[in-house]
Amino acid sequence: MNDQNFLERTRQLALCMAELHTSLDPESYALLLRILQGLNEAIVHRDTGVDLPFSPREKELFTPEFGRVLKKLAGYLGPHGMRVVVGGEIGDGSGDGGAGACERDRREVDAIARASGMRP
Repeated sequence: MNDQNFLERTRQLALCMAELHTSLDPESYALLLRILQGLNEAIVHRDTGVDLPFSPREKELFTPEFGRVLKKLAGYLGPHGMRVVVGGEIGDGSGDGGAGACERDRREVDAIARASGMRP
C-alpha cells in the first residue's frame, strides 16, 4: 500500500467517524467504538476474526443500518481494507439465512491467513 492510499483512507475514516459522532445516538456510537477497538486488536495481533459478546441491548442497537455503517468503516482499515461478516447475517444472497455464507467466509479468511503465514 502506498502512503497516498493510506492517507486518503485515513482521511475518509476520520470524516465518517466525525459524521457518525453527531448522527448516532450515544449508545450506538459507544457500541461502534467498542467494535472498532476489537477490529483494531485483530489487526494489531493479526487475528483472523473478532468475536465480541453483545448484551441484549447491544443486539437491539445492531440494526441492519448499523451493520452497513460498520462494514463501510471496516473498509478503511488494514492494509487492504477489511471485510466484515456479521455472524448469522440474513439476506446475504446465499439463500440459506447466512449460515453457508458465514462458513464460506470463515474458510476464505482461514485460507488467506495461512497464505500470509499467519495461524488461522
